[in-house]
Amino acid sequence: MIDCLNFTTNNSKAQEFNITHDCALFDFAIYTLVAGTLCILGLFGNIISFTVLWKDSSKSATAFLLRALAVADSLVLMMALPLYVTSSVYPLTGILEQYYKMYPNLLPYLWPCFQIPYTGTILLTVLVSLNRYFAVCKPFKSAKMCSTVQARRHVLYVAIFSVVYNIPRFFEYEKVEICVGTNQSQLVFEPGGVFGNNLVYRIIYANIFYFLVMHGGPLLSLAFLNYKLIKALKKRQKRRAEMGKGGYQQDITLVLVVVIFVFMFCQTPTFIDHILWTAVDSSLRHCGYWHYYYTAIGDMLAIFNSSVNFLIYILTSRKFRQLLKTTCVQSPELMRMQSDRADMTLLSQAPCHQLQQS
Repeated sequence: MIDCLNFTTNNSKAQEFNITHDCALFDFAIYTLVAGTLCILGLFGNIISFTVLWKDSSKSATAFLLRALAVADSLVLMMALPLYVTSSVYPLTGILEQYYKMYPNLLPYLWPCFQIPYTGTILLTVLVSLNRYFAVCKPFKSAKMCSTVQARRHVLYVAIFSVVYNIPRFFEYEKVEICVGTNQSQLVFEPGGVFGNNLVYRIIYANIFYFLVMHGGPLLSLAFLNYKLIKALKKRQKRRAEMGKGGYQQDITLVLVVVIFVFMFCQTPTFIDHILWTAVDSSLRHCGYWHYYYTAIGDMLAIFNSSVNFLIYILTSRKFRQLLKTTCVQSPELMRMQSDRADMTLLSQAPCHQLQQS
């Protein structure tokens, strides 16, 4: 048991966990209300997107990759609920007190579990953009590089890598007890354990690899791919006489260009924030200082990125809107056909004397 008799109010750790009303209100507004709404709406949107893309008769590799991206985005939103949304309820409302007390024990596991699908979302965005680049800019290589079989294999590689890459995160923190008041202590997790305080690990994995895999590498790659796709899109617009498959190719390329733009807009603040966590004084991370608010906005934009693709498809893809309309119209008719088929099956299985009596 830690001795908190000589506690002083200027203790920085105490300031971090003694949340003021204004800070609790800010966290509740950003994480619970805004991010929570994005999570719920995003989950519904991703489910609808997956269903509509499943009905795409083209069975293209791009459609398969977009379905995989919808799954990864949904997992990000599901993990964001316990990590961000529910943890901000108690300080303002007094609701979910037990979860709030458990949260410090859950955090070291929630964070890497969130990072696994988050890594998958980033890599799948790069993968689907690369697939579109070959299909549009390198059509002679696309038959070999962009087949559905290859796409399935690449998605499997991304899933395995996302899990393996984030395994060390489960060993970055250790439980410590700190003073938050006179004779008052609290259990928190701080960098430690197997990797947390290892300087080589922090430099190579937490900074260099994180830059290459999660932010800098993907953002630079997507900037190049988007530039090439926009040039190809402009060339196709000059040949509007092309119909059929050409129209579909232009449609899906426009979708990917907008998806990449939104991804870069939402992920760039998080990339900058990662640099700030290394360069800026740690005292500025507490509520009341600008870095705290910047981090919260970056977290919200990352959640927004995983919840907005359905809206992008609706606004930019005529084929998606047609598929969505067909799906919505056919669903009631399909239910009626199945009901009629079930009635016919029951009639055919009924004994002859029952049919005669009826």
